[in-house]
Amino acid sequence: MIHRQLDAGSGIPLWAQLAEVLREEIEVGHFDERFPSEPELVELFKVSRSTVREAIRYLRSEGYLEARQGKGTFVVASESFDSLRSHRFSLAGRIAESGLEEVARLLWKGLVYDADLAKSLELSSDEFFLIERLRGSRQESFALERAYLPRVNPASFDCVDLTKAGSLYSVLQSGTGITVTAGSDEVSAAMPSEREASLLGIAEKDPVLVVERRAYSRHELVEFRRTTLVPARVRFRAEWGR
Repeated sequence: MIHRQLDAGSGIPLWAQLAEVLREEIEVGHFDERFPSEPELVELFKVSRSTVREAIRYLRSEGYLEARQGKGTFVVASESFDSLRSHRFSLAGRIAESGLEEVARLLWKGLVYDADLAKSLELSSDEFFLIERLRGSRQESFALERAYLPRVNPASFDCVDLTKAGSLYSVLQSGTGITVTAGSDEVSAAMPSEREASLLGIAEKDPVLVVERRAYSRHELVEFRRTTLVPARVRFRAEWGR
């Protein structure tokens, strides 16, 4: 049984507090047999159904939960996701932890052809669906994000709101049915291009961090992402040794 209660007077949204409590419970194995229903969580934490749904949506986007049609919500098996959930960098998660309201601005979406990228990813096709977004809070931009999606039908995104705050993986799951189960992040320092500096509101001489991600659904590559981050505005955290 969960004994922790939420703080309505905190600057952190209730859904973010609830998501953190549930994440901790998941990681210690309390919900391996059964995850509570929405009404049960509403009653247990004395919050609205919309708060519960937002927390569950966030945990699904982070890969902790999965929805099975007609059956309910289930915890993703730890043996298939343990490394990813311990070390994956989530910009949506970092913004939520800060208690800020995330803003996502869609800059461009559409098909592109990149033979060099396809070769480096060992893909037979050089066609990608590219989503370029500027992400941050209402006060400032944190990151320029370019997500290259192979083998995706562009029509899948016709009715998807890509300005929606939160992880792209929740958008992927709702729009295409793709669930990310594993991946790797590589972080390096770089100097921004003129366009990157302009969009992020920094000088071209200011160094940035670049996170390059390869994400998989089981064994199939479903995304290559290049995110350019302003170091002074984003905090990294990795947990290990649990």
